[in-house]
Amino acid sequence: MAIHDSADPVSNSTTETHTDARQAAYVAFLHRVPFALDALALGFLPGFREDCTYQQSQFDTLECPVGMLDNDFRNPDLDRYVDRALEYEPDVGVIGDAYDAAEAQSYVDTIRELQGSLAETEFIIVPKCRAAIEAIPDDIVLGYSRGYAETLAHEFSAPVDWRGRRVHILGGSPPKQLEVVEQLTQPTLTGDPPADIVGLDWNGLHRGAQFGEFWTADGWDDSGRDADHVTVRKTVRHSLSRLKKFWQDHGVWPDSTPQVDETELTYSGPTLGDIESAACTECSANVWTTDRGPYVAEYDTGAVCGYCCYECYFSHRHRNNLEEVAGDRSVYIPPA
Repeated sequence: MAIHDSADPVSNSTTETHTDARQAAYVAFLHRVPFALDALALGFLPGFREDCTYQQSQFDTLECPVGMLDNDFRNPDLDRYVDRALEYEPDVGVIGDAYDAAEAQSYVDTIRELQGSLAETEFIIVPKCRAAIEAIPDDIVLGYSRGYAETLAHEFSAPVDWRGRRVHILGGSPPKQLEVVEQLTQPTLTGDPPADIVGLDWNGLHRGAQFGEFWTADGWDDSGRDADHVTVRKTVRHSLSRLKKFWQDHGVWPDSTPQVDETELTYSGPTLGDIESAACTECSANVWTTDRGPYVAEYDTGAVCGYCCYECYFSHRHRNNLEEVAGDRSVYIPPA
């Protein structure tokens, strides 16, 4: 997916209009498998933080692109991030937070070096002061912090500081992000050029889903919390669909999205070696002392559970509204 386009700053590009400036090139969702695959299928740009992966150990081959590689902003290490970027070759890379002009310049220098090997990667520097904004050249995307970072963009800057620049909005709920989009792109009496909203990301959907809530434009909805057929994965998937519709309605959703036609998945399924405890997850009986041996199931929550019998597997799965990663292929049934 080609995102990188730094030929000209915003003021000399075709994004002068309010409509063009607010439309993103991508909307990212950072999570593990299988949530990343569901997001990709809906057109989101998948990815993860540099100290994580898609957690796809059960998959023999997984060609899910690393669309966005975020940095570990609580424990930053530029050399480590560079190594990860060269390994994964992401479409988008959040290289780090710049708390002063000197730190911003160090990131700029690193990006210039990386561009020889990663010419198609859109790198983002997250300024944490006005001086850092000014030190970052116009062709490099600015990261506008709106989520749970210690220093948020609106705390040290005004919208005019970001206008005329290429911007990625980092975190914050969709209504808060939309407010930023409006502040940075809507026409002004002084004729300030709009910012070019290159992209945005928000990963808060999974947290709500764990409590049976899905996201809507009107807030969190728990109407499906007690439904037997609702799982965390289905709830996240529903929220993603709602989120996509929200950005489409507001003219932010991109015209083109990552393609999934060539994404191939070969799933090996859980094995007896994946069981971490001899106790049946449902009744605590020893799964190794049964006549047939353990039943094993891998769920989209990431848990791998062992059971002493099919009845325990079925009861535990049904009572907790669990969903397997890949249907029947995620359940190991011992031979009769």
